[in-house]
Amino acid sequence: MTADLAGGLADPDIQEHPEAYYHALRAQPVFHDTRLGFYICSDYRLLREVLRDTERFSSIDSQRMDDLRTPPEAALTIRRQLVPPVNTLVTNDPPDHTRIRRMVDAPFRPRSIETLRAGIVDIVNQCIDAFISRGTCEVVSDYAIPIPVRVIADMLGIDRDMAPKIKEWSDASVEPLGMMVSDERLVACARLMQEFQAFMISELEARQRQPRDDLLSHLTQARDDSNEPLTLPQMLSLTQQFLVAGNETTTNGIAAGVQLLIAHPDQQAILRQHPERLLTFTNEVLRLEAPVQGLFRIVTRDTELGGVTLPAGARLMLRFAAANRDPGKYTNPDDLDVWRHNTGTHVAFGAGIHHCIGANLAREEMTQAFGVLLERTRNLAFRAGDNDFAHHPSMILRGLKRLHITFDSHC
Repeated sequence: MTADLAGGLADPDIQEHPEAYYHALRAQPVFHDTRLGFYICSDYRLLREVLRDTERFSSIDSQRMDDLRTPPEAALTIRRQLVPPVNTLVTNDPPDHTRIRRMVDAPFRPRSIETLRAGIVDIVNQCIDAFISRGTCEVVSDYAIPIPVRVIADMLGIDRDMAPKIKEWSDASVEPLGMMVSDERLVACARLMQEFQAFMISELEARQRQPRDDLLSHLTQARDDSNEPLTLPQMLSLTQQFLVAGNETTTNGIAAGVQLLIAHPDQQAILRQHPERLLTFTNEVLRLEAPVQGLFRIVTRDTELGGVTLPAGARLMLRFAAANRDPGKYTNPDDLDVWRHNTGTHVAFGAGIHHCIGANLAREEMTQAFGVLLERTRNLAFRAGDNDFAHHPSMILRGLKRLHITFDSHC
């Protein structure tokens, strides 16, 4: 282990400023962190190789963290009362992954997202309306959280008044993955999952009796090629993933993007003059500040990757955020460039069969959030003395805790 890699992903300083660590990984693109107990793949080409090879690198049960971060007995006691988790999308392999994905992906295809665009723009404008007259806002709570929470509530067919609770459930779903939460928080997350399941079971049962035009009804009506429906555990698993895919990652992406807009006034000026570059900017935000920094695969048999021998049963973290800064793929990889020609090849959403089901939705929400904010404000700036730019502690996710800004109203 070199000095540059001595800190590791559990180091709070590396979590705050991971760029140097990611570049240090270039010397060991498949690196064994013996203290954390897993390997890390940081090379773009090798990472794509792993994503294509589900036979050697399995997703099944890959994100269960209990062997890396033992939960307290109180949390385990609550979990035993839950509907047991099952593998559906993120933690599944073909052919079952393929079957389930086909059953549920229609609402997330590009054409379906296009029909949501006007509603997303309305939600973005409503959020801005709430703070535009103040000339200041806290981006995370005032903007980045409410946009995706309201969108996913509408898609699921849940009242928007439930938005705070949806956010709580989404946080509780993903925080344990980061392996940095306290025992007390793990217990609280388990209780919130109990609450989430009780609510969603009631909602799903209501949709089975009387379907509506919403995502929960889609789950209850979905059938595979053999006309088999999804089971209740599968529907709960999918609903939980939809909350995260349509909420948590988008929140973090919006907040990171606003920070980058202000930190790079030259790029902001280009976007104001060339709004057609907004989608490229969104992809650059995702490349540079991937909301999901990495996910695991399980090595199914003794194998080799990048000249490194991996034993069967080993955990391999695909570090998307490091691959997104691979100089072998991206010229000047640490630079924000809204003219970059290949930024859409980033792996912030994974790739291949496990490309995030909510990717199209997240990109649309982020692009509209940035575009409308630029249309309605001028002189965006960080509010002096109010920002430490700190992120939530996590080895998996990257999200700002808060971001205070000022601006002048344009319209």
